[in-house]
Amino acid sequence: MSDIVYISDSQSDEDDVNLPSKDECEERCQQFAEITGTDSALAMFYLQDRDWSVERAISDFFSDNQVSGNQQTLSSKKQEKHSNELGVTGARNATTDGQLSKVSGTESFTQQNNLSCPTTFPPIKQTQTSHVNRLCLLSWNIDGLDPDNLVSRTEGACSMLLHENPEIIFLQEIVNTSLQIIKARCVNYEIFLGLEGDKPAPDSYFTAILLRKDCATVERVTLAEFPESRMSRNLLEVQCSVKSIPMTLLTSHLESTAEYTSERKSQLSQAFSRMNKIDKNRVVLFGGDLNLRDKELTGSSALPEGVIDIWEYTGKRAQARYTWDLTINDNKQMSAKFQPRCRFDRVYMRNSVPALLNPVYFELAGIQRLSSCQRFPSDHWGILCHFDIK
Repeated sequence: MSDIVYISDSQSDEDDVNLPSKDECEERCQQFAEITGTDSALAMFYLQDRDWSVERAISDFFSDNQVSGNQQTLSSKKQEKHSNELGVTGARNATTDGQLSKVSGTESFTQQNNLSCPTTFPPIKQTQTSHVNRLCLLSWNIDGLDPDNLVSRTEGACSMLLHENPEIIFLQEIVNTSLQIIKARCVNYEIFLGLEGDKPAPDSYFTAILLRKDCATVERVTLAEFPESRMSRNLLEVQCSVKSIPMTLLTSHLESTAEYTSERKSQLSQAFSRMNKIDKNRVVLFGGDLNLRDKELTGSSALPEGVIDIWEYTGKRAQARYTWDLTINDNKQMSAKFQPRCRFDRVYMRNSVPALLNPVYFELAGIQRLSSCQRFPSDHWGILCHFDIK
């Protein structure tokens, strides 16, 4: 069963058929970087969302970065980010012991190490908001089914989690080895596992919900199996209060691969149905590696009224669209001319009545290459959702 799932997250029917050759892509990135005074990472993200048109990418870059007085218009309010984030003020990378360090200037970790794959995303600024009035959720498939560099990759993932310090964490594809590291590193979190019994089987993989102990009170934990799953998938639910907000949290790793579309849609429908049945006085958040294609959000698995997609609600920012992107993340590569990029990982919300949370920003996480193994922590990017508490 594990072999099926491991292959699953490396399959896609959404290849970029119009992608230029690798050499041509690199040449266009270099042209963009030279003209704009930036680097290949920023070039990659402007070009790939503009059909690799250098002229369009450069025009949009200068349009986005016009400055009027002291007001920078690179982003709207939907593009706010931590003031110490990646970009011209410094890029973050992980050291061999898993701790985060700073790299000054505009030079990316890729350029310093002569790597061909970009490892940073465009710089985005965020106005600091009082921590009391902000809540963050991070969801991530940490790829425990890949045995290569598992310890180093899990250590790196934990360092990133601790650095971001979100109140809520959804994890998928945990195995026993990675679980022991998570327990040892994330001591400030209470951990709830999406498996039956106290101990995982040697070959099992599973989900988890982590809640920061200083701000969460747990009321109930339940686990619902998907009866027709061929991959032992389930829905983990934690009813809790986070920063005094009554919440119900749901995470899952839905059925993988294109051939299991029907079962995946059924599982999604069950999750949406559960969201709608929860008391209206509670905020409901559901997310994880859902393996979704947009065309699957139809019929009984269509997005219910009152449920929002956080990425879409916060502006559909192009740089944060693809969470499984083999054009950048080379932990896995397809034996084909074109590498796929998909939005497999998602977070949905059904707000309470009255509304207690407001989604304000959606970003990707885990995008720095680890110096310990020269790989990324996972073949998936993590997704980090920021909410204002009303």
